[in-house]
Amino acid sequence: MTEQPLIPGVNAAFLGVTDPEPHLAYYRDQLGFAVAESGVLAASDAAAIWGEGVGEVGVTVLTAAGAPHGRIVLLTVPAGEAVHPHSADYGLAGIDLYTRDITESHRVLTAAGYSWVTPPATWQVPLGEKLVTVTEGFCNAPEGTGVVFVEPAAPRGTAAWDAEPDRFYTELTSLVCHVPDFDAEVAFWGPDGLGLSQWYDVSFSDPGLDEMASLPPGTVMRLAFLAGELTARIEVTRIQDRTVGTDRRPQQRTGRHLGHTGWLVPTRDLDAALQRVRERGGSVRTGPVQAPALLFGGARVAFVDTPNGIPVTFAEQAA
Repeated sequence: MTEQPLIPGVNAAFLGVTDPEPHLAYYRDQLGFAVAESGVLAASDAAAIWGEGVGEVGVTVLTAAGAPHGRIVLLTVPAGEAVHPHSADYGLAGIDLYTRDITESHRVLTAAGYSWVTPPATWQVPLGEKLVTVTEGFCNAPEGTGVVFVEPAAPRGTAAWDAEPDRFYTELTSLVCHVPDFDAEVAFWGPDGLGLSQWYDVSFSDPGLDEMASLPPGTVMRLAFLAGELTARIEVTRIQDRTVGTDRRPQQRTGRHLGHTGWLVPTRDLDAALQRVRERGGSVRTGPVQAPALLFGGARVAFVDTPNGIPVTFAEQAA
């Protein structure tokens, strides 16, 4: 529909926290992220961006090797229930990054006291005429966030590994959502929606996936991968004949809850992006409003839900 994509990808994942320090111990001290920016959003600014009732929000922006995307943004929110989503739960799921050696990641993080859903496992996904082998594992990061470590057989380019070839971990490489209306979500983000390229859309089953994601044997998963210029990319999933899992979306609101609670997405044209959001079945919750310099650089921003209720904050950036 568009000659030029309205978005280049996802800039950052929002993680709700009660105290940044345990998260810094994980993402900074264990995974090598660095604090790029920190401060406090006034209650008036936070409420204008994310809706009435959001109070003052502490902000800590983490980057890998200085990468301007694939970032982690810690938002300090009131204490609440921290639940690690299951792969079969509807809503936001894991945040993914590459590791040079997943066995070593499992050993070191386990020794540091971080639990894993299961040990890392290997599974295969069919892409066209070939099978692609994937080795990954879910690690339970603090306060309800699941980090998926991937040891790639053929890694796609990442800003962190380009900048520091010997680095052990990358920036975020993809963000995952599990949704009831798969086709609507893919259309929202894809070439005729906001403009990301759709790399594949496959349905498959594999015992290694069942083991790694703690799914019932024989689970069939549908998976689409959408990408732009930036890392992180978007993975949309849906489990067919779903018999386990709950709906986590009401407890995954940006600036209000703990854990993985939203995405920050840049756009060259906020008004056009919001029009496309409406056309593709999403809804605009707030904005546009002029945001402060902290985190947003004074950009115009708006807060939206995708057709499946995934919370996304758009920020307008110069082309």
